[in-house]
Amino acid sequence: MLATSVYSSEFDIKTFGTIGGVYNDNSNYIYRKDIFQKDGSSDDLSFKTDTLIGLQTSLYINEKFSLLLQGIVNNNYNDEVKAKIDWGYLKYDSGENVIVKIGRIRTPYYKNSDNLNVGYSNLMIRESVEVYGQVPFSSYNGIEVIYSNIIDRYFYTLQANYGSAELTVPIHSLNQKANVEVDDLYSLNITFGTTALQARFTYLNADITASNASLEQLFSGLRAFGLNELADKYEFKDTSSEYMGVGLFLDYNNILFSTECGHRKIPSFFADVHGYYATLGYSFDKFIPFITYAKSKMDVPTYEANTGVAALDALLHAQNLAQSSKTIGVKYFIDENFDLKFQYEHVVPKGDYGSYHLSSLQKPQKLNVFSFALDFIF
Repeated sequence: MLATSVYSSEFDIKTFGTIGGVYNDNSNYIYRKDIFQKDGSSDDLSFKTDTLIGLQTSLYINEKFSLLLQGIVNNNYNDEVKAKIDWGYLKYDSGENVIVKIGRIRTPYYKNSDNLNVGYSNLMIRESVEVYGQVPFSSYNGIEVIYSNIIDRYFYTLQANYGSAELTVPIHSLNQKANVEVDDLYSLNITFGTTALQARFTYLNADITASNASLEQLFSGLRAFGLNELADKYEFKDTSSEYMGVGLFLDYNNILFSTECGHRKIPSFFADVHGYYATLGYSFDKFIPFITYAKSKMDVPTYEANTGVAALDALLHAQNLAQSSKTIGVKYFIDENFDLKFQYEHVVPKGDYGSYHLSSLQKPQKLNVFSFALDFIF
């Protein structure tokens, strides 16, 4: 395959990856990149959190059609290093205004959804989990249609998506996994602006079901005891779910600014949450120092749940994602293939059982997280 890329422009291979280390000074928490990891840093240096390697291949069939595939190898929720297909699709490009993709496609929640695993293309080592961690699935099977155009010096892009997905989502606080089915997923994304200033709006809706043996036993038990109202309120079955997000991005005279706000609404035990972040950086040629503030809040604090059913209360407590964080860091471009990043993050969980990071204590405690990463792309 590598030989083919040398002798033919119709086939292209790109390799990317990150070698990263994370140290969290609080042994009562496990600091992870996202919920799809089991292990992380807990008063030790962990190379599992951010380290990964990926391969992206493109096969250009003709001027309009191409096949694209991206796979990664990293540590998963079984604490195993495994390879997986991140996305892969057939792409039609009209060469003018329309692009159509069919296959396994990235969900368009955030500005950096498409390149989440390509560390070299991102400013921070990890995007703010207060926004980027709200929805647990990042790819779906279906179709995407993109229309782009220019009006004077302004551009706009309309992006529509439709499809479905199946995945396994860990519930770390309960040491369980849930089988999740996402049906009738549709979304609309609008981006407009100039090369210096861009705005973005995203809306996504889907019918989602989450189940496992424990959940089925819990909700069937509630109904057996006549607690139908509680079961109807919290059961995660064919639940009409929404995500709404807005963003603003500036790249002007070496000043870099980005902010995104997200709000998920899932009427079930998987509680509603909203969050935002704001990042400010300044480019000194190869050095880009930056600062970030982020915050997430539960619409209804799940850590105060007292339904009278202990198993249901434990499930609701485990959904608390309320926290705030302050991050300061620097990115250094070594050359066109490598960069080096350092950052310090101060995380403050809100409420009992709180934060995106697994805690062994009921009472929230602060975390100080130190990270470094070497990103590469070829």
